[in-house]
Amino acid sequence: MSNDPLVPPARPSVSALLLGRPSVRGRWAPAMRAGLAFLIPALILLACDARSNAVLAALGSFAVLFGERRPYRIRWKTISTAGVLLILVVAVFGLLGHWVGPDASVPRELVSVAALGALAAVGVFVVNALRLGPPGPFFLVLAGGVAVLVGRAGLSVGLLVIYTAAGAVASLVVSIAPALWRPRGPETAITEAALAEIEQFLADNREPSRRHGVAASTLTAWSVLHDASQTDSELAHRLWRSHNQVHDAASDEFIAPLPRPGIGYRLRSAARLDSHPAVTAMRATIAALLAGGISVVAGLGRPDWAILGAVLVLQMGPDRVRGAVRGAQRVVGTFIGLAIFAVLHALDLHTVALIIVLAVLNVMIELTVTTNYALAVTFITPLALLMGAPDRPLLEQMGSRAAETVLGVGLAVAMASLMFARIHRRTLRAADDAARTACVEVLQTAADQVPSTPTMRARRRDLQWQLLESELAATDSANDEPAWARDYWPRHAAVRAVGYDTLSACWRAGPDTLVRGEALAELSSRVSATDG
Repeated sequence: MSNDPLVPPARPSVSALLLGRPSVRGRWAPAMRAGLAFLIPALILLACDARSNAVLAALGSFAVLFGERRPYRIRWKTISTAGVLLILVVAVFGLLGHWVGPDASVPRELVSVAALGALAAVGVFVVNALRLGPPGPFFLVLAGGVAVLVGRAGLSVGLLVIYTAAGAVASLVVSIAPALWRPRGPETAITEAALAEIEQFLADNREPSRRHGVAASTLTAWSVLHDASQTDSELAHRLWRSHNQVHDAASDEFIAPLPRPGIGYRLRSAARLDSHPAVTAMRATIAALLAGGISVVAGLGRPDWAILGAVLVLQMGPDRVRGAVRGAQRVVGTFIGLAIFAVLHALDLHTVALIIVLAVLNVMIELTVTTNYALAVTFITPLALLMGAPDRPLLEQMGSRAAETVLGVGLAVAMASLMFARIHRRTLRAADDAARTACVEVLQTAADQVPSTPTMRARRRDLQWQLLESELAATDSANDEPAWARDYWPRHAAVRAVGYDTLSACWRAGPDTLVRGEALAELSSRVSATDG
């Protein structure tokens, strides 16, 4: 990365992205929870005579993935919400599968494709607008696709809901259980990571290229401390002292910064056609609909598989370089996963053995899903196929799944490159304008309000949020169109610099002292210079 703040970062190395080794540090505990969230309900369902359908508990066990890195005080709400959404999805798409039927007409199959596309559209937009991060909406779309398949095979929706609910309840239990012996574990780990980021930033003499990482990790830590109701803890005081060091502040009065903006604010901020969440949702939806539609017309048998290929590549809105790499990882991972599926299919495992294998696959998915898509997809593929494999010859299944994967991935990469090919320019300009506007609001309010008033605290928080959004858009532009980014970068750098300097001025003033008039005038002049 360049140390010159007026020069955009270099494109990431394709080989490094492709061949990066996944780190499992700190991942074993959540991975074991993911395995147990499926294993326990599946074995109970098997004992209750669910037979091979017991593996469908995996649909609800996906809820455990949404609770990691969240304090226990809200983790139960997050997992419960994810569980309810998974249950609703399998109920709706299970009914849709019954309506489509085993020998469906092309129009009815296209209706199921449209429904999955709509699910992907809403999920991708909301996840990106709220910046929820992994695992994203992929597992909701996966649950919907499997529900359509088993619904077409004749499984009652009531039983499908029961199996999914069993997995969701188990997810809640195993994810909350560690609170008994390490009740402050999540917020401690996240805050310590933010403290380490700040320490490195200070050791590097406030290297501008690290400023975004410090801001992102610090906001995450404060948000998590608020979620955990630990804003007056020793951990919070340590973070506050380090935050003061970042801004060269010397205040002795502790007031914890506000957490991330509310859900309404985040959704409204993203409600523009050129926003990153909106563009990502449009690309993912069009790719999903085209992939699913072509799969239906070509008679490949699993349009949901083609849709999943597109969604997995595009769901988090990667730039073109990362999108192409993720697509390659999806293809390679799927092919290896198909080989694993073939071996398991040939072994014709007893249901107990199959449940154990699926639990192991859940563990491996959680270990790799945030660090190496190729490995994660290697384990997702046999898991998804074993939950809903149609009664067709093995080689035919493998050939169709391979074709659908290539189809979905190819369309996803094409959408990232060709659909709104230069939209990143508008996205970055709009993000910089939003950050600039937020900066103006802080400076105007600071003229007669001290930094600790509710209005000032909210506007400082919103400025921080917009600066992070701007930096994400800038990174995408630097990777998508380096030549244009180099020409535009001085303006972005100026907006970024004056935004962070405005935040620093508020910190240095202290909570109950007005920002100096000379500082406000100088910052206002710099903001005006970034207009246009």
